[in-house]
Order: sequence, then C-alpha cells, then structure tokens
Amino acid sequence: MISATNPNLQTERELLLTRALRNADPEAEVSIDHETGQLSISTVLGEGEVMELLAGLGVDAAPIPAAHGEGGNCCGGCGG
Repeated sequence: MISATNPNLQTERELLLTRALRNADPEAEVSIDHETGQLSISTVLGEGEVMELLAGLGVDAAPIPAAHGEGGNCCGGCGG
C-alpha cells in the first residue's frame, strides 16, 4: 500500500506508476485512494509481473482480490 499526506505527491506517484505499467500494458489504469493510500491497478499483466514492476519502483505492495457484488468495488473484469 502507498500512503502519503501530500495530494500532489500521490498524483506524481500515480503518474510514475501509470507510465511504468503502460510501458508493459498501454491500456493499464492506476489510481490511488487519496484517503487510504490504497493502490488500484487494472491491467492485462499477470499478478507476478505487476508485483515485480512495483518492487522495481520501490513500492511495497501485496495483492488484494477485487471485491465483487453488491457493496463491493467491482472491477468489471469477470462480468459477475
């Protein structure tokens, strides 16, 4: 998880992460929840590839399964 108190810093980190991911997946989307610091990534890359890329950028992250169903933050990927 990434957390920062400076919203501009988070925006800069979002841009850095998005650029890095888009080198491997041009359609990748990155967002950081400005209150919790939670990083969300939508990509066709595998989990291992994303974790390796994040580690290379100095981001200490752990995958969290996307929530599906009512009240969850559906990623829309499975159509469920």
